[in-house]
Amino acid sequence: MPMKVSKSVYCRIGGDGESNNGFIVCDECCIVVDTTTYPDQTKKDLEDIKKVTDKKIKFLINTHYHGDHTFGNMYFSDIIAHKDCYRKLKERTPHYMELVKEDDEKERFEGFTVRLPTIVFDHELSLFLNPQIVITHYGGHTNGSAIVYIPEERVLFSGDLLFAGYHPYVGDADIQEWVNALHGLLQLDVKKIIPGHGDICDAREIKTQIEYLETFYNNLKELKKKYSKEEICKNTNLLGLPEMDEEEMVVASIEGQYDKI
Repeated sequence: MPMKVSKSVYCRIGGDGESNNGFIVCDECCIVVDTTTYPDQTKKDLEDIKKVTDKKIKFLINTHYHGDHTFGNMYFSDIIAHKDCYRKLKERTPHYMELVKEDDEKERFEGFTVRLPTIVFDHELSLFLNPQIVITHYGGHTNGSAIVYIPEERVLFSGDLLFAGYHPYVGDADIQEWVNALHGLLQLDVKKIIPGHGDICDAREIKTQIEYLETFYNNLKELKKKYSKEEICKNTNLLGLPEMDEEEMVVASIEGQYDKI
């Protein structure tokens, strides 16, 4: 069953660092935030929502385009996202359609199709429901990364701007923009944060991630003067990052950022 976070907000925390998603029960409808990698899990999530509320789902909000947050889009009619999320998901559709055919659990993608957002915004979009929901573009993790904030209940869906207890994937990120985004999140009045990956947390985790990203950026910039990309990938401990037993994620981040920094 979904976890109750506040009066109106519920979430599902993905196991082993898989993506999180959730929903907000408003007076007259239900708003869903993100899906999971596997469509069959999204179908289960929809069944679980019905166990909590009989309110009709009005919108799905995509916090960014990555497949582990959008591959269940096919089950929703109206999808809200930042315009760059729409653009990138459309651009990546052929790749994603091929990718699922090679997945180790491809049977879970039966009937899969990529569904694009139907409502896009530029900077900020407010849903004047009860409770009010504010969707704001921050960028950083991806160009189109956005957050979903419920001010009245002081709850934030951060999307992948925040990884709690896991190495954040920075492969196609703008790290400096991401750090600026996290400083922006610190200005919000938030009690509970549902991160893109990891357990429910609070603003202390934002500060931890700022430190992580600054360490990654500054150390990789210095290491480039002495080492090749391949050498750093083979010796990820050179970056001085916390040990989280996720070497593949760190390698992917190095490969994505080495030529940008």
